[in-house]
Amino acid sequence: MMMSDFYIRIYKNKMIVRNLDSKQEATGAGQFSNQRILIADFLQAADLLSGLFQKVTLSSGLFSFFKTGQTRIVVQAMEMNEGGLSPVEDRAIMEMTLFALRKKCRFLLVFDGDIPLKDDEVLTKMTTKKAAQTKNIAR
Repeated sequence: MMMSDFYIRIYKNKMIVRNLDSKQEATGAGQFSNQRILIADFLQAADLLSGLFQKVTLSSGLFSFFKTGQTRIVVQAMEMNEGGLSPVEDRAIMEMTLFALRKKCRFLLVFDGDIPLKDDEVLTKMTTKKAAQTKNIAR
């Protein structure tokens, strides 16, 4: 079964989704952040992310694989992460991502940092970070 790999960068009121397989990227903006927290409006953020995923999966023909739950995702909080993400912020980003994808995900890793990763660095995180796998995203 084929997997789909994605890298999401979240900025204040902006997201970038990169399909690591097709190298397609989609950027969008919305009003989901406030002065204190990156994901202040859960539904606004999830709607934006869902639309960006559709842009990078439908045009590449991967949407059917996306529905199978074989998707691997790395999400990076690029801003508003001074001192690292709190467990609540980490969980909010994780839940927002799963909500946007209708929980169709095999691997999800959330972390913070202000330097974007290269594709090979994202893939390395997917293969070395075992703790973020299904046990954290299973219901």
